Amino acid sequence: MTALVEKVVIQQPKLEPYFYQFFQDVVNTMPKVDPDLLIRVMMFQVNLKKYPGPDIPHVNLYVRYREGVDLHQKQEEGRDTYPFEVTTSRWGDGVIFSGLMSIGTVESVCSDPDIVKVTGEAKPTHN
Repeated sequence: MTALVEKVVIQQPKLEPYFYQFFQDVVNTMPKVDPDLLIRVMMFQVNLKKYPGPDIPHVNLYVRYREGVDLHQKQEEGRDTYPFEVTTSRWGDGVIFSGLMSIGTVESVCSDPDIVKVTGEAKPTHN
């Protein structure tokens, strides 16, 4: 019985370096925001254009501000500026922005210089 030896040639991935460069660009552009969240918002925004209904995802942003910032004031500013729900977290350590948001809206919300960190989730469903 003869053993067959198969030579396996492993090719270097061609797309992977582009993704890592894109990911690093996202991190560098908005360092206080979770890059996975930003990429999900963009991915859903592109893909939802193919279907009837709103073409932007439902996003929940959990925004933490530097110490000493009046969260109630940030909540009221958010309500005056954006057409979606803005509430203070039940733990009193941040403000939650919740509603249909494009990546441009996410960038706008996250541009406040008092922000320390933004996390959250994005879903293609609108409820």
